[in-house]
Amino acid sequence: MTPEDGVWLDGEPVWVASPAGSGSAAPESESAAAVMDDDMSDDYGYDDADMSDDMGDGMDDGVDDGMDADMDADVDADMGDRDIAVEKADESTATDRADEQEGLTGGSIDDNEQFDEYLAYRERFQQLGIRIRDLDPSGRTVVAVTGRDGRPAAGAEVIVEGGGAEFSLRTTADGTIRFHPEAYEAGDGPFTVTVGERSVEVERGVSVALETDLPNARDGGVALDILFLLDVTGSMGDEIYQLKTTVAEVAQRIGDLPVDLDLRLGMTVYRDVGDTFVTANFNFTADVDHFTRALGVVVADGGGDYAEALDEALADALGRPTWRPAGQAVQLVFLIADAPPQIARQVPTPYTESMINAAGRGIKIFPVSSSGTDDQAEYVFRQLAQFTGGRYVFLTYGAGGRATGDATDIGERDYEELSLDDLIVRLVAEEVDALGQDPVTF
Repeated sequence: MTPEDGVWLDGEPVWVASPAGSGSAAPESESAAAVMDDDMSDDYGYDDADMSDDMGDGMDDGVDDGMDADMDADVDADMGDRDIAVEKADESTATDRADEQEGLTGGSIDDNEQFDEYLAYRERFQQLGIRIRDLDPSGRTVVAVTGRDGRPAAGAEVIVEGGGAEFSLRTTADGTIRFHPEAYEAGDGPFTVTVGERSVEVERGVSVALETDLPNARDGGVALDILFLLDVTGSMGDEIYQLKTTVAEVAQRIGDLPVDLDLRLGMTVYRDVGDTFVTANFNFTADVDHFTRALGVVVADGGGDYAEALDEALADALGRPTWRPAGQAVQLVFLIADAPPQIARQVPTPYTESMINAAGRGIKIFPVSSSGTDDQAEYVFRQLAQFTGGRYVFLTYGAGGRATGDATDIGERDYEELSLDDLIVRLVAEEVDALGQDPVTF
């Protein structure tokens, strides 16, 4: 494990602010313990002296020692202690919710499969007058690249020429790219598409196949980078306990898929400007248990207004963790959130630029909308999924409906309802299957 594998890249964030009037934020290393101290003393009958006897020396030593040459061992031990603490704190606030709903369920749609319906949804949404950042997907051109034996060529660089400019994209696991001429200001076409030494001329709005002699990505096993991008503001508190359980279960199940899998997991969490942190990045690690322990200390807090720092978070998610080079792994982002970005705020990297970045690297984004999602949030989440080739996922609540906006065009018969962990594992298995060998069961 290299020094930056499986660590918080800027140190573990301060999860909970200090009480009002204290004049300073809670020390970073005490943040998770503070949640435990408050909640466990109320719910489990401990007082401060008991907690000091039971935990004092170990946690104090961890604070004093910091991230030294034995960083990995210290981090694992510290995360293990705080995982127990925060989990008990979360349990005390989530017991009633867990009783009402044993586990999260969800559905999903693919706006690229029903592209005309998606364009109609966009047109209706724009009549609502809700502000968004936009990339026009009209004129979408799909190129399917196959390699030797006719199997999908995942991770292939595709050069598209049009409008006097040249654009680079990467195929996703199924060997496809989606080129959006309006988003790239590439003109009306035709466009020249080149992969290696093969070229073809394509018209705007069509789908074409391009055969090459490129090797199949699964000939030597499957390299897979998955990053979980989590909104951890206070509005997510209703579901954060179950989401942590779900994501931990998903991580374990993906690691157990019956395929030669080189899996790495990473995490970016975010809140908003004015909170104890805006973004924090946990670097990729191949150690699923280590990732699960890091996830266990996450706490939902802050946020204030509805919109959050999704622009900044997506830019960080794509730029800070050490993704493998484009074309060397199947790369996926699962965004779990309930709010749109701060559209009115000027940001260095708007989420629309991150969409182009992801498409250029062959990274698919799978947004998972949680309770509280409104029309603006649904629209943004579906933008991210459609542009990068992912599916839009949403939590469901049986007769209580689903986590979509009021103006959604998604009906009850448009999707299959599954447990959320089954759904996410299925989506990952489908990406592996798309590489063109034996089907993966989950």
